[in-house]
Amino acid sequence: MIAGINSGAIAPQNVNRALQTVEKLMDYAETIQFLCQLTLFGMELGLENTLRLAAAVDNPHRRLRFIHVAGTNGKGSTCAMLESIYRAAGYRVGLFTSPHLISFTERIQVNRHPISQADVVRLTAQIRSFIDSSGAKATFFEAVTVMALIYFAEQQCDLVVWETGLGGRLDATNIVTPLASVITNVQLDHEQWLGQTVSAIAREKAGIIKPNVPILTATGDPHSLAVISDVAQQQHAPLTVVDNAAAEALREFDLALAGAHQKINAALALAVTRALAPLLPVTVADVRAGLQSVAWSGRLQTVARPGGQTVLLDCAHNPAGAQTLADALGSRLPPQRPALVLGVMADKDYAAICAILAPLASKIFLSPVASERGADPQLLAASCSRAPGAAPVSVCRNAADALAQTAGEPFVVVTGSIHFIGEVMEQLGLEPAAPAERALNEYLPRPETKIRAVTFDIGGTLIEPWPSVGQIYSQVAARHGLHVAAEDLDRQFAAAWRRKKNFGYRLSDWSDLVNDTFAGLTDTPPGAAFFSDLYATFATAAPWRIFPDVVPCLQLLRRRGLKLGVISNWDDRLRPLLRALELDQYFDSILVSAEVGRHKPDPKIFHLAAAQLGIPPAAILHIGDSANEDAAGARTAGLQARLLQRSQGETLSPEFLAL
Repeated sequence: MIAGINSGAIAPQNVNRALQTVEKLMDYAETIQFLCQLTLFGMELGLENTLRLAAAVDNPHRRLRFIHVAGTNGKGSTCAMLESIYRAAGYRVGLFTSPHLISFTERIQVNRHPISQADVVRLTAQIRSFIDSSGAKATFFEAVTVMALIYFAEQQCDLVVWETGLGGRLDATNIVTPLASVITNVQLDHEQWLGQTVSAIAREKAGIIKPNVPILTATGDPHSLAVISDVAQQQHAPLTVVDNAAAEALREFDLALAGAHQKINAALALAVTRALAPLLPVTVADVRAGLQSVAWSGRLQTVARPGGQTVLLDCAHNPAGAQTLADALGSRLPPQRPALVLGVMADKDYAAICAILAPLASKIFLSPVASERGADPQLLAASCSRAPGAAPVSVCRNAADALAQTAGEPFVVVTGSIHFIGEVMEQLGLEPAAPAERALNEYLPRPETKIRAVTFDIGGTLIEPWPSVGQIYSQVAARHGLHVAAEDLDRQFAAAWRRKKNFGYRLSDWSDLVNDTFAGLTDTPPGAAFFSDLYATFATAAPWRIFPDVVPCLQLLRRRGLKLGVISNWDDRLRPLLRALELDQYFDSILVSAEVGRHKPDPKIFHLAAAQLGIPPAAILHIGDSANEDAAGARTAGLQARLLQRSQGETLSPEFLAL
């Protein structure tokens, strides 16, 4: 039962039945879709939901030991070092970090082996069954936090290195009581959620300090250190401050991660191992082996490309990170300055980032980030041009275009947001592409952008087969001497649609779908004449119903002066159908996947729609009923997105549009 969430109202057999049903229906792609739906709830700072969800799965965190790590910069690298040291010592170590560069599975690892896709499906199904059975609310990060706890407990980890998501005090990870708390440093970042001063941000991060639990920090800022010291004293938590002198004392150790800043992170990790030595003993040899072998992608990572080009990848996603990168480059720059490729988020201080990095470059290439939070490269161009000794600036279409334009440069520095570095790693072939999974990083609210256009999916959003697909199939079949119950056809169509993979919306794809729907219901497969009749029928108005809220919604948006468009995964029947339904009159742009050779969630189909409308992607709201094709696809392309779930009673009301 679900402790604390109407547990008395949910019978265990019903929960088990729901879990078995959900797990059976979900595959990895569908799991990512469900997790994408949870990102639409955004971010909710607070522990109540996470505590309730953890209680529902028997509080797995109470069977684990943690090192809890917070901080503005360096916490991922510090976590990686701690994991590497304890793994070298023979411990079984869980690692929980965020965001991911490419694959969601990066977030949850045991002994640096990412969680399998099968386990992601299984654990998501378990979380989903509890949510569905209880009506509980959970955001993406809350659900993933509890999934990680379940997995680490199942894997019988000796230790979990546990990174905060945002801040600390109200972060979902803060339901644990660790062996040690760690705050790497405190800088200005995420001010809209954590506070406008370093002291305010430090107060949020110091929220991970627990009574009588050691707290270690490498922050050098006196204001943040004063806050951390004050909270530590209140909690009777022994405080250790790691300084530059401790970093210099690490000369006896070889460190695999590049950059002088990593020495302070390593010194902090070493201090943690010493503080926990009575509970988790490690030897000097373990520390040496761990620091020599630690790996953390996208942090001053050097890539040698064919032709002799060197590419340096670094996630300098805020001004402090940009200064760290600049310092590192200052100590290793070749005689010729590098070409700079930059893509950052609009909610960061991109003007400061540009001011720090632009003077170091021989040429500057600015790219949008495939994220709804991405900054407009034109704004970056203006900031870079104001930098002293500004280099020539080029605005690129995307990461691939930026790499193509820098192909002849001997030394290229690629930097900016973690999301952008993940895109570039995909383009360089360092990791398999997973664009739908990158959208899972989109759970932070985006900066407000005025909506100037709205695009819609069609089927399930504006219209639906009426009275049902099975009824229409049955009626057309009867005209050809085939008599099949509509409810049987509805059931088999739903199953066949769920099984479809790489559906191309070609005539052969529809034919295969129809044959799968009729399989076992007729003695022989339906013939070509039946299929031709059925195919043509769906291009007419007769089998379709316009949802009652659609025309009033379109009229309202028109009156407000917004441009309207359609982005649909369909074929050449869509345009005549919209004319027959008299809906075409409302749209400035109709984009059909079969006509342009691109299908949602491919970002390019959304970019084509933006070009047709003449509106920047960030100023377009896309509405559809698919978490992957519509919501995740639009967000990856830089549009805003809303998921319309008509099965749950949602309508295109002014409240839903919230424009």
